[in-house]
Amino acid sequence: MTTRHDTLPKVAGAILLSAATLGITAQKRRHRRVLEGRGDELFFRTTRGSVLSYTFREASASRTARPTVLVLESGLLTTDTHWSWFRHLLGDDHPILSYDRAGYGRSEYASNTPFDLRSSVLDLEELVRHVCGDRPIVLVGHSLGGYLAMRATASMADIARGLILLDPTHPGQLLRSSAQKNGARSTHNILSLMAESARLGLGLLLAAPPWSTELPQKESKLYLDQFRDWKMWAAAKREWSAAEKEFLGFDGTLPKVPVPTLLIAAGHTHATDRISSDLHEELVSVAPLGSVKVIADAKHTELLVKQKTATQAVSYAREFLHEMGEGELER
Repeated sequence: MTTRHDTLPKVAGAILLSAATLGITAQKRRHRRVLEGRGDELFFRTTRGSVLSYTFREASASRTARPTVLVLESGLLTTDTHWSWFRHLLGDDHPILSYDRAGYGRSEYASNTPFDLRSSVLDLEELVRHVCGDRPIVLVGHSLGGYLAMRATASMADIARGLILLDPTHPGQLLRSSAQKNGARSTHNILSLMAESARLGLGLLLAAPPWSTELPQKESKLYLDQFRDWKMWAAAKREWSAAEKEFLGFDGTLPKVPVPTLLIAAGHTHATDRISSDLHEELVSVAPLGSVKVIADAKHTELLVKQKTATQAVSYAREFLHEMGEGELER
């Protein structure tokens, strides 16, 4: 039997074309599910043109007439799905505002000016004032979201009563931590690659993060759609480019925080990067009252998404809020 030498390339090409077509088709379906979200989101357009998707739920069993609103600020490459356990555990006592920053989930990014982290801080403040008015708030931020929340306290000093940071980003970490500096290089490369690859339908090849099964099933399913969709990677690339530029130019001056601050660190972060402990102490030092708690067996993302560690973090948060006293929070 005679075999043509060009048969294999043609077959392989047909297979690749078919796979690419299936990938793009799956991507379109996935993108549609991302834009549908949970279906209970509300929307707010900022003065810079972005549209923020958010949820706001009043406390279901608060014993105070005007309970403090908890405002949740997510980290890089994460959405409000990560806050599922926090909403579940704290929703009885406190109203909770959670949202996706511009470009994530159902939120849309739009701006006529170059993006920087200040844009995200301004978006956060506008959303909070739109939803909460003059109600007292406590900002709760994870990772990069912790740094953004930290910066926002000064401009919202009239309503901000406290700040809770969960394994937060320090603006000097790229200059002072070799582990963070090395990680930044790979982060930049991965985000650049994935932002384009996901548009081509290759997001379906991404393995689910091992911690994603720790989320409630519906939230896990939604996050996986978001994780494999190009929108999340494009947003993260934009944010990381701005963050990297700002952090590499950090002059050593931290933003002032006018409210009591609790920092809850993941033990794994301190164990694998010893300078992180010093950086965390510095972050709380700029507040009038600050403390650091460490959850020994927690990793950076698991601090939020794993029920056990999230419950421990919420316990520290409750203690912090209790020590401040509702009267102090509502001054």
